[in-house]
Amino acid sequence: MLPSTKEYAIGAVLILLVDVLWTGSNYISNTVLTHGYEKPFAMTYLCTASFTLYLIPFFVLIRQGSGREQAETWWSKLGFYLPHMSNAIPTRAGRPSYTAETRRPAIRLRPSSIDGRRPATDLPVSPRRKSVSRLPETQALIGQRDEEVPSQGENSSLSHAEALVHASELPPLSIRETAVLSMEFAVIWFVANWSFVAALAYTSVASGTTLGSTSGFFTLVLGSVLGIDRFSLCKFAAVALSFLGVALVTWADQDTSHMPQAPTKPLLGDAFALASALCYAGYVTLLKVRIGSEDRISMPLFLGCVGAFNLVAFWPVGLLLHVTGMEPISWPHDSLTTLGIVFNMCITVVSDFAYLAAMLKSSPLLTTIGLSLTIPMAVCGDAIRQAMALSLQSICGSILVLTSFAQIAWDENRSG
Repeated sequence: MLPSTKEYAIGAVLILLVDVLWTGSNYISNTVLTHGYEKPFAMTYLCTASFTLYLIPFFVLIRQGSGREQAETWWSKLGFYLPHMSNAIPTRAGRPSYTAETRRPAIRLRPSSIDGRRPATDLPVSPRRKSVSRLPETQALIGQRDEEVPSQGENSSLSHAEALVHASELPPLSIRETAVLSMEFAVIWFVANWSFVAALAYTSVASGTTLGSTSGFFTLVLGSVLGIDRFSLCKFAAVALSFLGVALVTWADQDTSHMPQAPTKPLLGDAFALASALCYAGYVTLLKVRIGSEDRISMPLFLGCVGAFNLVAFWPVGLLLHVTGMEPISWPHDSLTTLGIVFNMCITVVSDFAYLAAMLKSSPLLTTIGLSLTIPMAVCGDAIRQAMALSLQSICGSILVLTSFAQIAWDENRSG
């Protein structure tokens, strides 16, 4: 069902709020990292650990025993629900099936974001394909739960329409499966965020935001290679525009050394931002391959588990960085820096919650285009701070990346 005008307006306001929060978070990180507290690992560790707060509502639900009933409430649509698997029932193919009670509360198809820090494109399993493609590593979660689809040549009396199961119609992942999945993906997720925070220490916020946003296009390319997304001519043109924009932004960064408050190592920062985009794209794509559809998983539960796993598993990395002298462990040198870090942790939790709410109130097209507004916001912010002049290259590069976002969103909306 399409959202009402009032809901659409609320969704638009929430998207703008998320844009402001994410852009502000990037500036806070940049300020903290460039004013005496150059510790990107510590910043990443603390912010990712804050996602553990998402587990609190699930502990409350467990104590209340709400997993027995899947009431379709606004709270559950945000992802705060306990997946409950009912007993399997036989089908005429001789394979187990699951009742409708196993499915999560209804939610509209949304742009794939996962950690929400960058806009990304939809990656639906295309119903145009004659079969649901399987890679060896997908069998653990997709193959394990998709027993309704007969193997090739088996029970040929079943029609093709009966054999094809859209990934979003599969049962949701259980709490245990979600926890295991979060452990499998926590490393690449942490590296993606660590690289992006490191980029903010060396390059401008505008460049880091623009280059980091190209994760959506790496996702598109990887999705097409793995056969889980349709690569149209329109999307190819969007990817070309995006990389042209990246080249222009990188070129503009080479001419900032003479400016006041210029980035210390802009090209190194740009490289970190692109590495972050590539890692994030790999993370999103592999997650899509593993579970088939993002709608099968409770994102707050997944992020909470990722935060808890990072909190427990990554402190030895910080200790190793301290021992080697690469990033000595130390408390912030002043109260403002401490306040900035704490405020950034709060933004991480609040902004992603607002992002989930915005996706429910608006449409995928509005969400995708709206979140890409962080690019012009960052460009204008850098111009005000005089960290990066509004050169012709940077303006054109940002416009090209922004245009490519709109082009992909339009193509997805038209074909969807």
